[in-house]
Amino acid sequence: MVDRLLIVAALVAVVAGLVAGGRALARRRLSELRAADPGRLWAALRAEPDGRLTIVAFSTPSCAACKAAQEPALTALQARAAEDLRVIRVDAAERPEVASTFGVLTVPATVVLDRLGRVVAANQGFATADQLALQLRPHDVSSR
Repeated sequence: MVDRLLIVAALVAVVAGLVAGGRALARRRLSELRAADPGRLWAALRAEPDGRLTIVAFSTPSCAACKAAQEPALTALQARAAEDLRVIRVDAAERPEVASTFGVLTVPATVVLDRLGRVVAANQGFATADQLALQLRPHDVSSR
């Protein structure tokens, strides 16, 4: 019985360590992305900031979550924001250099940019429309 408890405790410790390590890695990657030269990021996208809030959405043709969850969330958010939001869709399989520049590890992934084109948030994995709206809100001058 004690052996089983020790095994369970060890597994819990390993999982907790992996979660903590993953969160630390995500924070470090976001910090690096925020510190990156916006010009380099926009050059990778082959686009320029246009004064709108921007979401860069990464997906691949084989990504089921991208089609089933992320795309509807982006569509709903665009409907709410009207002309004040720009969504740039990037096929990470077709343009892996862009995904690498933005530190994308998995798809779906989204990167939120302010009106000046600077990174304010990054999401590895599915992000709901509400989550993205919250990440955009501090940078939306119309809501102030």
